[in-house]
Parts: sequence; C-alpha cells; structure tokens
Amino acid sequence: MTLKTGIFLVVLAAAFGGITYNSRRLLDFLRIGKWTDRFDNVYERLRRTFVIAIGQSKIMRDPVAGPIHAFIFWGFLVLIFAVIESIGEGLFGRFSLSFLGGVYSVITVSQDIFIGLIVISVVIALWRRLVTKVKRLQGDEHEKADAQLILYTIAVIVVALLITNATRIATGGIYPHEVRPLASFFAGFMCNCNKTLAWYEGFWWVHIVAVLGFMNYLPYSKHLHVMTSIPNVYLSDLRRKNYLKPIDFADESLAQYGVKDIEDMTWKQLLDGDTCTHCGRCTSVCPANITGKVLDPRWIIIATHQRMLDKAPYKVAAGAYGFESWEDAMSGKNTQPAALSTPLTTPGTLLGMRPRLTEEQVASKNFIGDYIPQEMLWQCTTCQACMTECPVSIEHVDEIVDLRRNLVMMEASFPPELQSAFSSMENNYSPWAFSPSERADWAEGMGIETMAEYSNSAESRQSTIDDRQSTPKEELLLFWVGCAGSFDARAKKITQAFAELMQIAKINFKILGTEEKCTGDPARRMGNEYLAQTLMKDNIETLNRYNIKKIVTTCPHCFNAIKNEWGDFGGHYEVVHHTDFVADLLTKGELVVSNDLHERVTYHDSCYLGRSNGIYDAPRASLEAIPGLEIVEMERSKSKGLCCGAGGGQMWMEEKEGKRINIERTEEALATDAKTIASACPYCMTMMTDGVKAKHEADNVRVRDIAEIVLEAVR
Repeated sequence: MTLKTGIFLVVLAAAFGGITYNSRRLLDFLRIGKWTDRFDNVYERLRRTFVIAIGQSKIMRDPVAGPIHAFIFWGFLVLIFAVIESIGEGLFGRFSLSFLGGVYSVITVSQDIFIGLIVISVVIALWRRLVTKVKRLQGDEHEKADAQLILYTIAVIVVALLITNATRIATGGIYPHEVRPLASFFAGFMCNCNKTLAWYEGFWWVHIVAVLGFMNYLPYSKHLHVMTSIPNVYLSDLRRKNYLKPIDFADESLAQYGVKDIEDMTWKQLLDGDTCTHCGRCTSVCPANITGKVLDPRWIIIATHQRMLDKAPYKVAAGAYGFESWEDAMSGKNTQPAALSTPLTTPGTLLGMRPRLTEEQVASKNFIGDYIPQEMLWQCTTCQACMTECPVSIEHVDEIVDLRRNLVMMEASFPPELQSAFSSMENNYSPWAFSPSERADWAEGMGIETMAEYSNSAESRQSTIDDRQSTPKEELLLFWVGCAGSFDARAKKITQAFAELMQIAKINFKILGTEEKCTGDPARRMGNEYLAQTLMKDNIETLNRYNIKKIVTTCPHCFNAIKNEWGDFGGHYEVVHHTDFVADLLTKGELVVSNDLHERVTYHDSCYLGRSNGIYDAPRASLEAIPGLEIVEMERSKSKGLCCGAGGGQMWMEEKEGKRINIERTEEALATDAKTIASACPYCMTMMTDGVKAKHEADNVRVRDIAEIVLEAVR
C-alpha cells in the first residue's frame, strides 16, 4: 500500500463516516413527524422525478436562472463519473472507466463541456448575487455567505478537475477512448516534467477533498437540497391538483387537529424544510408578498426547518418518534408514536454537537408566533403559485392550511371577520348571510326544474330509465350553481347566462335548488375542517340519493372541491367546468355563433381553474371561436397568472397591509388596453369588477364571464 493510498483511505473513511452519521441524524429528525405513505405508484413517481428533478422542468420556467442551475445540476450528474475515477485512483493507483469504450468517449467529452458551462454558470450566479443583487436571492448575512461558499466550492471542484485532467494528459497519461478537448487545450501549455506531475497530484487532492468536504458540509447548509431534492420530488403528493388531506375525526386517538408544532407535521413536511433551496421563487410569485404584505412562503418553510433543528435533537434523545421505524412504517406496522424512553445520552452527546437553543429555550418558544408570525398565515390566497414555481415540489399551501386548522379548531384564533362566514355556513349553508330559501331565486321564470321536482314525477323517473338505456348522451346533468352564483347579484347573471346557453343547446339539466349547500371549500381553506366535512357529507348524501353521475359548475372553487376532494368522503362524480362545457358545445356545433363581437379582450386565469386543474385552453378557445374578438394576454398569464386575491378565504377577510391584490391584477389587465376583461370564476368577477371601479374605468372597461360573452355571440 502506498502512502497516498493510506492517507486517502483515512480521508475516505472519515468522509463517508460523516455522510452516514448526518444522513442518520436527518432521518431521525424526520421520524418525529407523523407517518404518511408516499411510496405508492412507483411508475408515476419515477416519471415525475425524471421530468421535474432530472429534466429541471420547473427550473426552466425562469429563462435566466433556469439554465444556470440546470447546467450546474446536469454537470454534476456527469461529473459523478469523475468522482468514481478519483476514488478508484485513490484506492488502486492508476484507474479509469475506459473499459466502457465508446461510452467513455461520450462521458469524457461531456465532462469537459459541462466543466465550461459550470464555470460560466457560477460566474453569472455570483454576478446576480453580488452585483445586480436579484431581490429574491438576498437573505441574511449568513445565508449570503453560505451561498457564496457553495458557489466558490463548486468552482474549485470543477477547475481542479480540469487541471488534474490537463496535467495528466500533458504527462502522457491519456486513457484509451478518452476525449477531453478543453483539458487537452490547456495541456498544450504545460510541459512534460516532474513539476507537472506535482501539479497533477496537488490538484487531484484538491478535487477529491473538495468533493468529500462539500458532501459533508451540505447537511449544515441551505444547499442540503443537493442531497434531498430528487427524493423530495419523488415523494411529492401525486394528487397535486389543489387537494387537501382530510382529518379523520372518527379517530378518537387524535388529540390535535392541525399543526401546532413540528411533531404534528408529517415527515414529508419536515423533509420539505430540509429541501428548501432558499431560491425565493415561491415568494417572488406570491400575490400577497408582491403587494407588500408580510407573507413569505419561503420563510414559512425555512422557519419549519429551523424549528426542527432546534427541537428535534431533544425529541430524538427522548425517543419521542412519530412512528417506530421506517421499515415498520412502510410495512404498515407500528405507525403509532413510540413510547417515551429515558435517553441514554444527552442530546449533545447523541448528535455530536449542541443545539443552538437549550431545551428550556426551545420549550419557551411557540412555533406559531415566535418562528412564523400568525399574520402570515391569514394572508395566503391558496393560489398555488408558490407550489407551481417551486423547483423541488415543496407543498407550502398544505402546511399553511394545517397551521390554520390548529388556530381555528384548537385555539379559536382567527381574524374576527371570519366568524360571520363560519356562522353563516353553519346556519345558512353559505358563507353569505342569505336565507337558503333564496338559493334558486335566480332561476325564476327560466323554466328550470329542480331535482326534487324531477324526482317526484313518476313520468320523469320512467323517462330517466329509458334515456339511460337507449340514449346515454342524454343522461341527466346536474348544474351545480354554487353560493356566489346563487346569491351574489353580479354572479347570478353568470348563472343565468350559462343556463340559457344550455337551454339553447337543448341540454337536459337540473339544479338542486334549496337542497344545494356550500361545497365546504371556503371553510376548509380557512382552517375549519370540521365544518367543511359536514357540508361535504351533507351534499354527497343528497347527490347520491338522486344518483347523480355528472355535474357542471361555473365556479372553479366548487369544481375543485367536488372533483378533487369529495372522493375522500364517497362523492365520486364526473365534474366539468362550464368553460370546458361551452367550448365543447361550440366545437360540436350545438352552439352556433351568429354575431361578430368587435372588441379587444384579455382573459384573466382563475387560480383554481388554471394552476389547480390545468384548464387554460378551453376559455380561450371559446373566445377564439367568436369572429371579431382581438384576444391579448396580460404580462402574467396561464400558469404564471396572478391571483385575483379572493381565494383561501380572502373574499371574507380585509387586506390590511400593502396594496390590494385585485388592484395589482386589474392594473395589469388595463395595461393591455382591452375593453373587456374576461373571467371564468365568480370570485374573480367580483375582484376584477371592484378593481375596475377603483381605477375609475367602469365606464370604459367591462368585466364579463366567458358564458356571457358567448351568449351575446350566439343569441
């Protein structure tokens, strides 16, 4: 054994010992959370991982930062082969992967290409941080220093590898099938002498020590995501349409509803904290933050990680795990919290380092309040913009709603204006204080039958049987009107317009009328899960009694709740949003455009329709089917569209800080010089209409629903 090999063995053992120790420590920290199964549907998880994590699809949404990060990421994937070769050389002397033949040629030329791209990317990244000072990249001093250290280390790793290869080539040590144009270029400036050999040995050590040191530094850095981002994407929720997991109120062992502290979270939510890249993409698109409010989605995830680092060591030392072990949990055994045990060692001895806070200091602090200001939680519109932009699939909205659940159901601490909405949903089955008896008043004189009226007719019942047997396309359709469409004066016009379109197309549809109740969406997003489930179950019982199979609705919030969340409670239906329905009728010729509309129109994407459910094309297709319309897009549209400001219960809350979100969005719409702002959501209709009035443009600009515009064209 050579001296080099002996020293390298010591370095390698220490490095992998540190990596093993830190990996075990972090896994133990995750185990203080609750168990959740994220190991199903392996194929879909792998597909998503290759698209998002390996393919960097979300990263590439940013045309500047995307390529910078992607080149560094892909480069390190290619350079893994160089690390393997370096380890092999340290153990065996001269070593390469040249036995791979032509594949080795591809690997080596790719490494040289990516070394160049990585160096360029690091320089641009440092320029953005230090010179142009991109706002979302400016953290505290510690975070800035950490980011710079990582970038400098990356530069050292690749430059040292380049010089190592160049000096080896200069001394005649080129391997079979090796193709390194960049290294060969620099090798031409080096002489074949002992000094070059010394340079080779020196930079070989710099490269491998930097790589091993980098891996051991990551667990203590905000760049821990280098290790956790791919697993986090793989383990992300497959039901990522705007879906919230229910609380099982039948479980009598539950003593906590929602999240009060980190032990109430799932292990996946804690992993989100480990994985946060601190890139600020989430915060840069948050409508609340954009308009000057304190909500910072990035900070909520960072604070979760910080609380875990402060508290987890003591929980681990006490054996206070949320589930017994990873093996037992994955097999479905022993997923209940383990009994507390007397620690054999102090937290400091167990972890090899003292936590920054003492156990008493940790106990004296509240997660909500000391780490995350409560005010932040009530400014979220649940628009999903943060989750859409997050390159590592962190689930911000789920955590925010879980924290709201604790505040509402455990502490009765919520904005006072929500009390009237909660009370109205409990008593009137709607967040607005209207009598349930008025729910079907909008249909007066339109000849629209309710399900109760239809069901009570023996002749209608027989007709339904005949229709289902002979003409399936005539199957009864339920028009779910929603609370806004039933009670709000402006939204009722949307309801009437869509109902008239269906009548023109001779669609066989009915309504529930006074039997319809709020879908539970507002209560659920506000954190009142118990009230939400009560409303959902009541509605599902009604629909199942009538054997409803297909539903159409004009409200994206109702659409999302029925389509994505009611299934947890036995409500399985085919749900269609009215924009899809209208576009389909136009395509089939069941609605025929007879009037040209010469207007300039811009369409505002509803968050719950677009980002939450991927419906972007149907509303635009309906507009494009109308001759004369000039359709222009706002600066932020489709998946990058800005929220109107009404979701997540904000419709019933006051914006007390910063600029109103609907004003920000209205200004963007007015900047297109459109005379009509088209929408597809009653919430958006209210917010955009108020925005136009606030900007004193009501006489010049109309806000209209897709159904209203199409009705004018086909009438």
